[in-house]
Amino acid sequence: MTQLAARPVSQAVEFLFKVSKEIPSFAVVLGSGVKVLEDLPEQVNVSYEEVFGISPGVVGHAGSLTLGRVGGKLVAVLRGRFHLYEGYDFETVTLPARVVREWGVPNLYLTNAAGGMNESFHVGDLMLITGYKDHLHPRYQQTGLLPALKSAPVDCRNKLTDHLLAVSKRLNVQDVDFRSLRTGVYAGLLGPSYETLAEIDMLKKLKADAVGMSTVTELEAVRGSSTTAAAISVVTNVWSPDEIIGGHEEVLTAAREASQRLDRLFRAAIADYSPETI
Repeated sequence: MTQLAARPVSQAVEFLFKVSKEIPSFAVVLGSGVKVLEDLPEQVNVSYEEVFGISPGVVGHAGSLTLGRVGGKLVAVLRGRFHLYEGYDFETVTLPARVVREWGVPNLYLTNAAGGMNESFHVGDLMLITGYKDHLHPRYQQTGLLPALKSAPVDCRNKLTDHLLAVSKRLNVQDVDFRSLRTGVYAGLLGPSYETLAEIDMLKKLKADAVGMSTVTELEAVRGSSTTAAAISVVTNVWSPDEIIGGHEEVLTAAREASQRLDRLFRAAIADYSPETI
């Protein structure tokens, strides 16, 4: 594909300060088919073209940034992301996360649609990513994946992930039908494809619980910065020898159905937020 010109981070941040002089307490990046935090009070919408100069091209990624209030706190909801498999380079794929970081947003929630490989998982489960395997970085084009396959998962547990787990458990006590968060390791692969049986077997041996084509790049982009990130995978299909794995439309359907629980979790966690609890 032709690489479109994205705005520099500084220009995107300058634009956002014109939209709102207040820095959000949270930013939330939404993956394929994930619909949460809609109809927020004091809502303002801007397009990705206005902010970043470019817009996602994948179905299920709206390409808009919404500012609104949750529990009185300003939240930025980024509806969509860019992927390496679309032909974008690493700088463009990490652009939204780097803008959130330079904007000064202290907390970042990332979401994605993922395939479940943990045999205890079910379609519609929400998995909090406690570790990730980076099989996406451009350096592997030169070195091959062997270094990545041998490396241990990156531990991404922090106060923000702990807080989400605590809120999830509280919601489960209040409503037994609310499924508590699963936890596990996410493997980021280039795609765009569904894994072969051999690849699934390899990833399971590498102790990965879910697999997708995003999120790792964003976690890497804010790692070690003043922005703390937590990521949740919506398990939209599950590997099983007895089940047929659907395509992108099935992924979007499963993501929509799980979004109601994710919306409830995010609203409760953001409302409960204070610097002392995070």
